[in-house]
Amino acid sequence: MVSVDDLDHVEDVQKLIGDMGFQSYSEQEWIKSAQQELLIIEAVLGGIGAISLFVAAIGIANTMMMSIYERTKEIGVMKVLGCSLGNIRMMFLTEAAFIGFIGGIVGIGISYILSFVCNLILPGLVGYEGQKISIIPLWLVLVSILFSTLIGMIAGFFPAQRATKLSPLAAIRNE
Repeated sequence: MVSVDDLDHVEDVQKLIGDMGFQSYSEQEWIKSAQQELLIIEAVLGGIGAISLFVAAIGIANTMMMSIYERTKEIGVMKVLGCSLGNIRMMFLTEAAFIGFIGGIVGIGISYILSFVCNLILPGLVGYEGQKISIIPLWLVLVSILFSTLIGMIAGFFPAQRATKLSPLAAIRNE
């Protein structure tokens, strides 16, 4: 049995032992294969997350378009009263950002619940009693909220542009 002073030297020592004509085995090989499997799982989950993000963005854009259709008369009145196009755009962008923000908060809440359940059940199944398997750092929570708010604003940009292009007279006549 050979011990190595640093994990970075395991492969070098294993190669030297193999060059001497001895057969060697280390846990490093198992760790590498486990890391590759985890990278594949991470990529699959990232793909699922990207698809979910795309669907959420479409949902926000759809909600904003329906909001514009429902408030067409209101937009026309604002334009007739002299409200600037920037203010109208900002009103709808703020609403879209708020929808994204609320979605991010709900998503983080669900994540914390799932993390709690994982930490409650999984350690006993895999032999890590008393340890946490899932940890959600504070920086990730903050980045997630900012990212979901940004996605909401991006999804609401084109509907907000459409609201600024409505004709005031046609909007007021619309029922």
